[in-house]
Amino acid sequence: MKKNRTRLYCAVLMGLMSTLPAAAQTQEKLTVAPDPSYAEGGPPAYRHPELDTDVSLYINHWRNSTPLEDHGGLIERDILTRGDPHQPARKGAVLKYIKAYRRGVLQPRTNTVPRKYPSEQNFFYFSSGKGRVEAGGKVAELEEGSAVFIPAGLEYRFLNPSDAPLDVYLVVEETSPGFVPNTEISVGSYHDSRPLYGAHWAHIAHPFIYDVEPKFSNPMGFIVVSIDNFDVAQPHTHGPGTEEIWLQVRGRSLLFFGNRLLWQEPGEAFLIPPNNKVPHSSINHTDEPMLWLYMGCRHEEDAK
Repeated sequence: MKKNRTRLYCAVLMGLMSTLPAAAQTQEKLTVAPDPSYAEGGPPAYRHPELDTDVSLYINHWRNSTPLEDHGGLIERDILTRGDPHQPARKGAVLKYIKAYRRGVLQPRTNTVPRKYPSEQNFFYFSSGKGRVEAGGKVAELEEGSAVFIPAGLEYRFLNPSDAPLDVYLVVEETSPGFVPNTEISVGSYHDSRPLYGAHWAHIAHPFIYDVEPKFSNPMGFIVVSIDNFDVAQPHTHGPGTEEIWLQVRGRSLLFFGNRLLWQEPGEAFLIPPNNKVPHSSINHTDEPMLWLYMGCRHEEDAK
């Protein structure tokens, strides 16, 4: 067995060595304007920081932001904010279609004051704790895995009667002119759905099952995605018109992002640059399943 492994290693090494002359020729031809190092036909042995997308600008953790109070009393921290997704001015400033992507906390034995936003809708995903939401005469209990969608113009508040914090991730969406929102909140949980298999090798989708289907102003939606132990998702890219965000909810994963290998921590989210140049792939290198909150937004008119 050891001899077989040695032969295999030598065969792979010889195969790599045989490509060196061709790679050297490719590098010589591309001295003036080399392709990104992950491009097919590009120089395989080099990175090009002056041309490659700086993926560090597209991933951020809420710990990097200062706290603010919003939505009636939640203590919130930005993860991703408005900016240019092609040329971010700072880390995390990459959002084109949604207004904000944040983490919030409602402290024990407290509640938010009633709030409503005429031209703003909010999606809330609860990652830990127990509480409830009240809106338009409707009351619903909340726990890990719950999702709440608050349509524009509807007054609501959250309550945390427990002795533990109520942790939430929220996405803020501004409505477009002429948009007619729902008239009641939507409450759901991914625990109520059957897993869906077969996307990008390893993604296992867990849709939210709502009592009332949310009505977004943007063509967008949310699901929870898991990857089983010791598995890897298919590397792939996205182009213009796409705003796709992955928030790590459970586990600490390896992220293949562009030509870099990064850690992704719980509470950290990344947006795939919409330039068809940055492959992404989440890797579960552990013995336990991992969990992400996925947001997909597709504007086909901007993809042309």
